[in-house]
Amino acid sequence: MNAKIDNYDQKILGLLQQDARISHAEIGRQIHLSQPSVSERIKRLESSGVIRGYHANINPDAFGYQITAMIRLSTQQGRPYADFVATQPEIIDCYTVTGEDGAVMRVLATDVAHLQRLIDKLNRYGSTSTAIVLTTHVAGKAVSMPVA
Repeated sequence: MNAKIDNYDQKILGLLQQDARISHAEIGRQIHLSQPSVSERIKRLESSGVIRGYHANINPDAFGYQITAMIRLSTQQGRPYADFVATQPEIIDCYTVTGEDGAVMRVLATDVAHLQRLIDKLNRYGSTSTAIVLTTHVAGKAVSMPVA
């Protein structure tokens, strides 16, 4: 991806990250561009892969999830955990990482027993270490240009 992102694009991306349902006309009003200009910029950002999609932010409580946990999975080389985690709805993020752990994942569970069942399944792929999230200080922060 080699998209040039100027100040207008940065403002558009910031507004879309705050509210993906904001109209192109409203974006134009806020950043002082015409609606057609905003629409063209958004199309370019989408086609270049800068904007990868638009998503609803769902409250896990609505599905009965009372626990958020981070699970580290130490795996032996070649263990196929990736296929398994992709099929589990409770595993909402999974990253292959450097260091002693092969993967770090964020999971949701309805209760401790549900979390234990998920950990038991993951233990087939290696050893796990689990931390239950008590408080979230930052989540879903908007992506912006690096400050150098």
